Amino acid sequence: MKYNPNIFNKGVFPRFTGVTVYEKPSYSSAVLYTVNGFVGMTDGMYENVDGWTWYRIGAIDGTHVWGWVREDYVDLKSVSPVEYNTAQARLNLIIENDMNSLTYLLISAEYCRRLEAKGYDVSAQKQKIRELYNSIVERNQAIKASNTAENIQEGQSTLTEFAPALLAIVNNTAFVGLVISTTALITIIVGAVLVGATATYFYFTNEARMKESTYTYEECKELSEILEKVDPETAKKIRSDIDRQIKEAETQGYKNGYFKATFGVSWFSVLKWGAIGIGALYLVKWLKNNF
Repeated sequence: MKYNPNIFNKGVFPRFTGVTVYEKPSYSSAVLYTVNGFVGMTDGMYENVDGWTWYRIGAIDGTHVWGWVREDYVDLKSVSPVEYNTAQARLNLIIENDMNSLTYLLISAEYCRRLEAKGYDVSAQKQKIRELYNSIVERNQAIKASNTAENIQEGQSTLTEFAPALLAIVNNTAFVGLVISTTALITIIVGAVLVGATATYFYFTNEARMKESTYTYEECKELSEILEKVDPETAKKIRSDIDRQIKEAETQGYKNGYFKATFGVSWFSVLKWGAIGIGALYLVKWLKNNF
């Protein structure tokens, strides 16, 4: 094995449609993984085998440390070094946005229920809620299935009184042949830690997902604000119910010895605990400011 400083810390990308990463610099060795996008980062080590150069890369499958790719299937590109904390911040933002979004959807769904009872046509808003909710679910499922995150913590929203309204909307047409439960409906990832070896991979492959989560959050917030303006009486009652649920959640949280998470933007009781310390109560600061 040899070292070349000119190929140190280079981003490895497919030259064609995809790249297979091997355990050793040989096609006869075990296949570690195959990707269609960002493959990994070189460490400067290489081997010449049968006239071809094989590059050693940091594996991004979350299982192995090193992998090997052959030069004719990849392109090496200079990329800005990505710190682990930067990639973790990107994951945190996705989670934070979706927590916010779910809370806004619960509120919007309750608006729809009450406004519909008063004779308002909210069919378009309900369809939007279904679409936005499905977007949140897709991102949560992707994080769980990606092998890039560990110590995943799930939380359950404490806006349980609004859950039936959202449940009715989601179960109407969102999932063909499947009726989602209330527990599953309001359960969401509230924390996760990136696997160190996958940080660069996550950074480069999840920019679009991060932007999508931000877009979803903005759409959910805007929808809630639009529905709030439809009927002042309904808005006043919902604000009162939100305030009461916040106080009840705070009381329950303090009773059980939980603490407020300073970075929390929604409030959820934690269902699964991992290695990072997340409070079992997230106070909705923006709710207190906006309602």
